This record gives sequence, structure tokens and C-alpha cells, in this order.
Amino acid sequence: MRRIFLIIIILLLVIARRAEAVPRIISLAPNTTEILFSIGLGYSIVGTDDFSNYPEEAKDIERLGTFNNPNIERIILLKPDYILVNSGLEKSMEDYLTSLGIKVIKISPKTMEDLYGDIRKLGAIFNKEEDARNIIQNMQSRIKNISRTIKGRPPKVFVQLFDDPLVTVSSFISDIIALAGGENIALDMKNDSGIFSYEVLIDRNPDIILVVGFSGNTGNFHSINAVKNKRVYKNLDPDLILRPGPRAVEAVEALNKVFYE
Repeated sequence: MRRIFLIIIILLLVIARRAEAVPRIISLAPNTTEILFSIGLGYSIVGTDDFSNYPEEAKDIERLGTFNNPNIERIILLKPDYILVNSGLEKSMEDYLTSLGIKVIKISPKTMEDLYGDIRKLGAIFNKEEDARNIIQNMQSRIKNISRTIKGRPPKVFVQLFDDPLVTVSSFISDIIALAGGENIALDMKNDSGIFSYEVLIDRNPDIILVVGFSGNTGNFHSINAVKNKRVYKNLDPDLILRPGPRAVEAVEALNKVFYE
């Protein structure tokens, strides 16, 4: 009887340790939510931002507001071990969360190589190195296949988020466009996104315009090659094209087809 009792105690201790080993994670950005699911950590997410909509299971996780206006009271009640963000929180907020013993991890890749590094980092932190390695190898293999289709002069590409005022985006999307075989005409922007001059747009004369934001018009600039040649694309999924997560390889594949159709 004593032996059975000891075995039960040992089993309970093992179960308790395994339970403790499962991290409690809050993801305050759609891209970090996707990365966590891709490396097998969806079960660890106890809260997300309002825009985490992929994969489908992410929609069932409690929503905690936006990255710049999260529900701090609810976050504290959820007792997370980690909070993942794409952009930095206010310093006072981050300091407060850190003082509670919560680790804040920023995942904000500017290039595909940065994204690989961030996936590796999360894999190392959460003991998911093999899953992270498999994801990266799959992405690299698919991009290598895409590179074989790229020939000749890369088309000049403009990404339109808004039309009034005209707003575009650079940074991560520029690398996606380059890997797909194009060239972002707003590559030299100082910020990740911002207002773009219509005069500069006309002067740089893009071959392709990607409307992936909240605008419906591209103006009546018939002198622009993209408009003149009817290469203005409006049916692209902004979550896929703009989100720096594992599906970025799908964005590269989709844009490669657009560029070289």
C-alpha cells in the first residue's frame, strides 16, 4: 500500500512539473500570434490583441485590446509569464509589467532574415528549436524556388495604404517585394510607413501598384505605367502581404505571380 502511495505521489509531482513547464503567453501582435502557433505554442497563448485572426483557433482566445492600448488590468489577472509585442510598449507600461516578473519580448523584423532570427529566438526561449528550424527551412526552400523564376529588370512597385493622403509602407514589405523579384519605389523612406508625395509617385513611375490598405482609389494618373498598363492590384489580402510572420513566404509567392504573370 505504501509503495502504491509513493507511486501516486511521484506521478502527481511529474504532472505538476509538466503543468508548470507550460508557459503562459500573451501575444499583442498578429505576427507574434502566428509565429507562436507555427512552432506549436498556440496552447500557451492566454490572450491576444484585437487583430490576431490567424490561424482560425486564434479567434477563440481572449482579446485584450490593441498593442498600444491593451487592457492592463486583465493582463495582470491572466498572470502571463511572457508578453510578445511587435512594437515597443510605453516605457512606463513595460517597466511596470517587468516589475511584476513578466518578460516582455519584442519581435519586429525588418527583413526576412530578421524574421528567421526571431523565430529561432522564440524557439530557443520556449524549447521549440526543432519546430522553429523546420519552419525556417521550409520558408527558405520555398523562397529558393521562387528566386529561380526571377528574370530581367525588376518591376518598380508601389504599395498604397491610403489615397488621401497618399500613404505607403517600406521596411519589411520592401524585402518581401525584393524576394518576389520587384523593387519598392519607397525603399528610401525613413519610417516604416508614412505620407508619400504624388509628385514623387509620378516621377518614379511604378510599373505595379499594390492597393493593400484602406484606400479605394489610385487617382487618375494615366501617365503612370501601372495605371496605363492596368497593373493596379486591389484584391490582395493585407494581412498576408503586410504581416511579418511565417506566412510571409506565401506573400512572396503571391507577389511573384503578380510581378511575372
